Amino acid sequence: MIAATSNHASASDHGKTQQLLLQLLEDRQEHSIEELSETASGISWAQLFSAMDSLSRCGSIELRRQGFTYWLRKAQPRVEGGGSADAAANSHHR
Repeated sequence: MIAATSNHASASDHGKTQQLLLQLLEDRQEHSIEELSETASGISWAQLFSAMDSLSRCGSIELRRQGFTYWLRKAQPRVEGGGSADAAANSHHR
């Protein structure tokens, strides 16, 4: 029973870390993992990497590596037909 309680708290913390990461990326600009770790004080590297991994796998954030630096940004919303919402909006103005 103790292990189940610990796992539940861990899953809850993981969800909170994911929400914090998404809030930090709300401006849709690219941010380095180092920048985010400084901004999100109180979150360990392990927590940040775990949230980054989960969010990139489900498509909520875009992740790219340049040299030894990882860059993250919030993913563009997808619309039906496979394009981004921005691309769909721009196509109506042409």
